Amino acid sequence: MQYNPGWNGSSVNLLHVRAAGPGDSLHYVWSSIGAPAVLLVATQSPSSALRVNWTQLLSPSPAGAVWIDPPDSVVYSTAVVFTKLFEFSEAKPLEELFYPTYDLSEFSWDSLNHTLNHTALTAELSGAPTTDPGGGFANGSLAFRVTAYEAGGRAGRLPSLLHTADSSQLEFVLAGVAPRGNGSRFVLEVATVEEAGAVRRLRSERSIDDEYTPTIFESQNSSSTLGFLQWKATAYGSRSPRREDGIRCRAQGLRAANWTLPVSSVVQAYFGESLGSTCTVSALNVSFGGEGGQVYQEKRYLSW
Repeated sequence: MQYNPGWNGSSVNLLHVRAAGPGDSLHYVWSSIGAPAVLLVATQSPSSALRVNWTQLLSPSPAGAVWIDPPDSVVYSTAVVFTKLFEFSEAKPLEELFYPTYDLSEFSWDSLNHTLNHTALTAELSGAPTTDPGGGFANGSLAFRVTAYEAGGRAGRLPSLLHTADSSQLEFVLAGVAPRGNGSRFVLEVATVEEAGAVRRLRSERSIDDEYTPTIFESQNSSSTLGFLQWKATAYGSRSPRREDGIRCRAQGLRAANWTLPVSSVVQAYFGESLGSTCTVSALNVSFGGEGGQVYQEKRYLSW
């Protein structure tokens, strides 16, 4: 794990996680420059390296500022961008009242360096809106916790997702954020970027040892799966989750993102001009809350 490689400041966050195999390597690049995002690049070289032109990355035109050396070793690249947090309440049956949206590209983020643990391979990206007229984040924050793995296994904390040495885990945490309505529910918008030629699909997978059906978003070419996101349809309303702290979460279907991707410098820096032309951008909304959204109202804590 490297924090801001080639840059001495901590006013911006870029975390590079590199996993090297005998004949290949994986690069995960997490960043909060613009909207929080992660870039995944798979290469056919065990010694491939991430390169960053920082002056260009922090400029208004970041295209081309992030690349992998040697470029011809890259076999696959994709990105996930966390774009918006919506909040709504049900004013009457079948009537939803939406509050002003929290745009994650307009958040201020703490230095990730303070939370980086090279032994546990973990880091936490925590932020709040730069302007917060409603004061919802006065005592709260939104965070993304990243864990990389050196071996396969199952996470110790609920919902105990399976992982391999190739995968990274992300936990989304909303803590102390004041709801703006009675029984407010929150919705996280997630966008994915795929290179041309990848086929995307969303599927549920049920197995006998999984209490909650995992949902998998995967992209494939004609012969094999290239990359995937997997999650379980549950969130938790406690820092030390037990089964009774479960909050139902629901992913609405995958849709083409025909809006412009919000400014996420690391994604624009890597994909450049192809982002608006040959790349496919898809989005899905993940909503949290049971009947009436009462669990969050009481606990003021949500992790997924």
